[in-house]
Amino acid sequence: MSSALPKVVVLPDAGAENPFQYELVRYLRKHGMTVTVGKKYTLGSTFQALKTHHPEVLYYDWVHSFIIGKSLLWSWIKSLVFIAEILWAKSIQRVRIVHTLHNLQNHAGIWLGLEKRVYRFFLRRCDSIRVYSETTKQQAIRRFGLKPEVVSVIQDLPYHTYYPNESTQAESREKLGVNREVFVFLFFGEIKPYKGLHQLLKAYSALDSSNTCLVIAGKSYDDDYWESLLAESNNQPTIHWHHRFIEDEDVQYFFNAADVVVLPFVRIDHSGTIDLAMSFGKPIITLRTEGTLRLLGHQSELLFDNTFYPLTERLKISQKIDLSAIGKQNFEIADTTNYRDIVRIFEA
Repeated sequence: MSSALPKVVVLPDAGAENPFQYELVRYLRKHGMTVTVGKKYTLGSTFQALKTHHPEVLYYDWVHSFIIGKSLLWSWIKSLVFIAEILWAKSIQRVRIVHTLHNLQNHAGIWLGLEKRVYRFFLRRCDSIRVYSETTKQQAIRRFGLKPEVVSVIQDLPYHTYYPNESTQAESREKLGVNREVFVFLFFGEIKPYKGLHQLLKAYSALDSSNTCLVIAGKSYDDDYWESLLAESNNQPTIHWHHRFIEDEDVQYFFNAADVVVLPFVRIDHSGTIDLAMSFGKPIITLRTEGTLRLLGHQSELLFDNTFYPLTERLKISQKIDLSAIGKQNFEIADTTNYRDIVRIFEA
């Protein structure tokens, strides 16, 4: 390492749809680092970043896109190029590699054997790996054979430093065309199958309540999946769709309009939307896992599974408990995590 304040290239560019990366880049720059977000290429993004920017540190968020393609053959091609890039970066360029392990496997659940092998190869060549919970840390160590000292549990930066948050509940509901008197459930985020929207629509329909509203804010890029959701919702008047990318300045209206956020994941290791909801001081109904119990144990009555704690019952319970106290505690957790330690793994 040539400097305590390294030159960093971030890969891949997550785009405006994921503010986590932009907020991290801004935070590192605030601490004096030179940070560049690398450009996307079909193949060779790392080679191009090394050639163009000559970084001391390569920081990777999600690497599954460098491994997984639409076919097994294309996945092999992408993986071989990625392996060559990592070998070049470590052996020839002598670059440090830092990574945030968001998920142990890709959400689509495809080509898992190939992915596991290539991901293990990559993780074992990382100088620092950041995860979000002790549970994920231990799972990653066992699954990929990692050295414990390389893996650090560090939370995300709180999102209330990123998004405007000035609107009241009444103003937000007026903005969204939602009745001020109803109980509002919110799903927020890009619409994908692993996020459990079909399950949510069925559970909400089972409530059979005219005094509630389900707001779904986010865009699906899969036309067939989107059409299947519309068919499932059956034109229920209390379901409000906002099928679009939500601009930064509008995010506050959705969270401030909501009584509770519902994130009915089928499978999840970490969710930026959970962090976002906590930063807006919102109670969260989501999947019961070791990780969510550790983070949200104080509101365990809102965590569901498909055996003992069905989603419909969690929706009912949320209307009967003190949500304001839960929301306040969620905000305090988001605001007091160890996110400042993120600088340390870049300077090491």
